[in-house]
Amino acid sequence: MIYFIPNILSKKECDFLSKRFDTEKPFNFSGDNRKDTNVSFGFRPSKGFDKYMDILSPKVLEFNKEITHLNNVNTYVREYRNSAFLAKHIDREEISITMSICLESTINKDWPLFAEIDGKEYSFHTNVGDGILLFNADKNIHWRNSLECDEDQRVLQFFLHWMPINYVVKETKTLI
Repeated sequence: MIYFIPNILSKKECDFLSKRFDTEKPFNFSGDNRKDTNVSFGFRPSKGFDKYMDILSPKVLEFNKEITHLNNVNTYVREYRNSAFLAKHIDREEISITMSICLESTINKDWPLFAEIDGKEYSFHTNVGDGILLFNADKNIHWRNSLECDEDQRVLQFFLHWMPINYVVKETKTLI
């Protein structure tokens, strides 16, 4: 399942997180692999970003009633510049639910996220504050094609990752 969620974060929140990324960037090494993203720059940001996992998890649960609880895995922020992309991939096993939120975009065109689910291709473009929620990210291929833009332009994406925890009520035997 994949969902487009408009305005999941306010413009003010996105501005704050974008500035926080720019502040933290000089002190972090990129965790991105060139073969997977080309010229992007991404890292696990400070705890200030992690609070959004708790804030947004109730919203995630609204989209899938089979899931009762979520385990927060991690957050990640990635800056895409000209010729950056996201290679076709599935997420690692402990990341079953992924939300991608656009924090900043200085490009003047759509740059969608693609996903293939049950043989059908979906694509969604996000404006600042919009999010894409992907269930079974560890089973469904998703990607972004190469970004073509001016050298001074960028798209900043915020990723939140969860693992569902389902509590199954077991029937108990009684003597009655």
